[in-house]
Amino acid sequence: MNMVRKVVKVKDLTDEKIVRAVRKGNKELFRELVKRYQRKLSVYLYHLVRNREETEDILQNVFIKVYDNLGKFDTRKKFSSWIYRIAHNEAVNIIKRKNWKKFISWEDITVKGDTLDLKSKEKSPLDNWIEKELKGEMQGALGKLPEQYREVLILRYFLEKNYEEIGEIIKKPVNTVGTLINRAKKKLLLIIKQQWK
Repeated sequence: MNMVRKVVKVKDLTDEKIVRAVRKGNKELFRELVKRYQRKLSVYLYHLVRNREETEDILQNVFIKVYDNLGKFDTRKKFSSWIYRIAHNEAVNIIKRKNWKKFISWEDITVKGDTLDLKSKEKSPLDNWIEKELKGEMQGALGKLPEQYREVLILRYFLEKNYEEIGEIIKKPVNTVGTLINRAKKKLLLIIKQQWK
């Protein structure tokens, strides 16, 4: 009997299916998860710690922790929320340890209605921010927000996470996420108005 096996491309596999395959011994597939999340997590972490070298170190730690804890991940849930939660925890630990003050340049960001956009679409957000050094003039409106507000805005508008995903990442109920985002936008608007005076 001649059986035809369907060939499935790695790019067509869900994150959760890749996790299952890695658990079963296909360790090479873990590279696909790294490929899928490396850039996104770099953007997220860089927004939080504002230091390129620290971002790279944290990112490496995140992938090590993810690999070491794949057995604990519940494949019925979203892998993306789980990995962002690990990244969040790693960044918060570094921030607390170093007590850094983080700044995001406002000069590259514009506000259009309910979105935050970059003026230039030629480079990625990460490329634009990494090119800049931490200087006095870099103290933009987002950098002046308390960490909890800055983080929800980054997750919502830069990483385009929905309220449920944000809730899973920061371990808060969805209604609390909505409240935090609304408060963050109001505080951000006040800071911008003060800067314009």
